[in-house]
Amino acid sequence: MANNKVGRRYAEAIYLVGESNNNLKEIYEALNLLMEMYLKDKEFKNLIDHPLIALEEKKDFLNKIYSSEKEEVKNIIFYLLEKGRVMDIREIVAEYLKIYYFKNQILDVEATFAQDITEKQKERLIKNLEKRTNKKINLKVNIEKSIIGGGILKIGDKIIDGSIKTQLKTLIKEN
Repeated sequence: MANNKVGRRYAEAIYLVGESNNNLKEIYEALNLLMEMYLKDKEFKNLIDHPLIALEEKKDFLNKIYSSEKEEVKNIIFYLLEKGRVMDIREIVAEYLKIYYFKNQILDVEATFAQDITEKQKERLIKNLEKRTNKKINLKVNIEKSIIGGGILKIGDKIIDGSIKTQLKTLIKEN
């Protein structure tokens, strides 16, 4: 819970900087890259977390990675490093995205089907959801053969289960 509060606080501040400099996307991409490296590259994580490696050496290393970024973007990365908050990068990125989606009226929808759907079907599903929610839809499609047919939509904390598997379970319970 404490990490969520920290992530939220840093994400809000970073979002305000991005909004005032009109570079929200660049900041997100830079934060996402930092998160990917920190979570997936053990050597990178060890370098960032090592207490005996000087802060300036860590900054030089990150400066090479972010050499093409604007100064404001690099300064955010350096600030997280200076404050020892790189370890909270997952929460910061998650909270940053929540703020971005909220302010831009974007809704994450996870759709699960027994088999892949066509682009036309995806477009139609997005269009219908946008009409019903009055928000832009960010659709992620998963394939799970065990649901047999139909589909399951996860919209925020709501689940709409129209799968054949669930319908069969319901029929079995009723009989």
